[in-house]
Amino acid sequence: MPASDRPVEVWRLPEEEWRAGRRALTWTVGPDGQLAVLVVPERYVAPTGSWPYAELPFDGEVVVHGRQGEWRVPLTGVGVSPDLLGLLPGGRVLLAGRRAEESADGWERNGLVLGPDGWPARELQLGDDIQALTTDRDGRIWLAFGDEGNYGENPLGRCGLLGLDAAGRIVWRPDLNALGDSPPEGLAAATEGRRAWLAWYGDSGRLTGIDPGGARGDGRGDGRAVAMRLPARQPMGFAIAGDRAVFLERGGELVRCERESRKGWREVRRERVDGLGDLDRERAYGRDGVLWFRSGDGWYRVEV
Repeated sequence: MPASDRPVEVWRLPEEEWRAGRRALTWTVGPDGQLAVLVVPERYVAPTGSWPYAELPFDGEVVVHGRQGEWRVPLTGVGVSPDLLGLLPGGRVLLAGRRAEESADGWERNGLVLGPDGWPARELQLGDDIQALTTDRDGRIWLAFGDEGNYGENPLGRCGLLGLDAAGRIVWRPDLNALGDSPPEGLAAATEGRRAWLAWYGDSGRLTGIDPGGARGDGRGDGRAVAMRLPARQPMGFAIAGDRAVFLERGGELVRCERESRKGWREVRRERVDGLGDLDRERAYGRDGVLWFRSGDGWYRVEV
C-alpha cells in the first residue's frame, strides 16, 4: 500500500479513561469531519453480543474531536438504545435505536436529539430496522432500512431509503420505479458536499446519491437522485470524492474505484487493513472523500 494511501490514526480513548472504567460504545463522524464517540461507565455496558449495547437508562458523554479541539456533551438518564449516533448543527447530538416497538399508542420514539448541554430537546420516531444513518450540514437525517423495516408495519421504512429533517419530517423519499430495484437491506451512508449517498442491497448492490437542493421539502422524492451499481459486496462504509471512491468491506479490504460512467465504477485495486486490531464491522463513515473506521482501540481515516 503506498504510504499516502495508508490509514492515519486520528484518536483513541485515553488510557486514563480505561483505568477509570469508561468504555467506548457507538461512534460517528460529523459533516465537518468531527469524530464523535459515546463513552459510558463500564457498569452500563451490556455483555458482548447482546442488544441494546447499554443498560437503559445510562449516563455518559459524547466526546467530540474536531479541528477546534475536543469537547464533551454530558448525558444523563438516556432511555434510547445507543445503536447509532449523529451530529447536528448547533452542537446538537442525535442518538438512535435501530429498532422500534409498536404499542397501542403508536410507534415508540427511537430517536433523541440533545442540545450541546446534553439536555433532551426532541424525541423522534425514525422507523424500524435502521441499518445506516448519517446527517448532513443542513441538519437532515439520511436513513437506509433493513428488510424488516421495508416489509414491516412501520410506514417510514417502506421506501427503504429516507431523508428527514431534525424534527422528524420527511424531506425526501425515493421514486421506487426509478430505483430499479426494491431495497430490502441498507448497508452504509456517506456525504459528499451537499450530496448524500446511501448504499443498499436488493437483487444486486446499488448506490443512490441524493442532491437535496432539488427537493421541494414535501417528501415527494424531488431531490435530484442518481443510481449507480455498487462495486463492492456489502460494504460497511465508503467515501466518494468526484470520480474516485473507496469502499471498506467487512473482511477488512479497502476497495479503491474510479467512476467509469454515470452508472458504474471500475475497481482499481484492493488493499488490506492489517495490523491495527479487530475491525469494527458495524459501521464506518464517509465524509467528503475521507473514510473513517474503527480498528482495535483506535479510530482511523483514509482518503480516496
